[in-house]
Amino acid sequence: MAKNPNTALPNRHKFITAITGGGKTQAIKNLVKSSKRAVFWDPDNDHKCHHHKDKQAFLVALKTIMAKGGRIGWNGDDDDATFEWFMMAVWAALDGSKLLDVIVEEAADVGLKQSMPKWTGKVWRRGRKYGAVLIVGTQRVQEVPKAFITQAAETYIGIQRANDQHYIKRQTGLEPAKMGALDPLNFYKVVKDSFEKVTFKYIG
Repeated sequence: MAKNPNTALPNRHKFITAITGGGKTQAIKNLVKSSKRAVFWDPDNDHKCHHHKDKQAFLVALKTIMAKGGRIGWNGDDDDATFEWFMMAVWAALDGSKLLDVIVEEAADVGLKQSMPKWTGKVWRRGRKYGAVLIVGTQRVQEVPKAFITQAAETYIGIQRANDQHYIKRQTGLEPAKMGALDPLNFYKVVKDSFEKVTFKYIG
């Protein structure tokens, strides 16, 4: 069970979206390169961390990084039920005296529709005061909960297809032409009503 709530902790959640080849995973790598504690939902092995396919071994490793720091990932089963188990494990490990980056690659593949399942919803809505920093990435922005784009402290918008450009404009105010003109690794960082163009470095 999450412990040591600290209501003074700010919302640090981040949402990243771009079409395939737009640099979404590279953006995430840049954003978490200095993490002291990080846990990855990483079925495609995109990130450098100690990966696990066995649930018990993963739980032991999660407990260890909460105590000592480090980076671990899950690359076992990637169905909806396993993702909810992953988020339940994260919730149980959270400690408001320590920050934990929780990285979710391609959220549209794990059944996250507009109504979040129980444990995902808890980490997104309540994890902030327990030290959770949820970093969610997807290519298919309209297939994940709108809350990711509207309630993240920082949203990063990369290259988008035309049908997604208008959806994103409704949520953020960013003009479609700006999204369409981006090159790979270039994003608009959206914080409240401000827009800043940022370029991420390639990290192998």
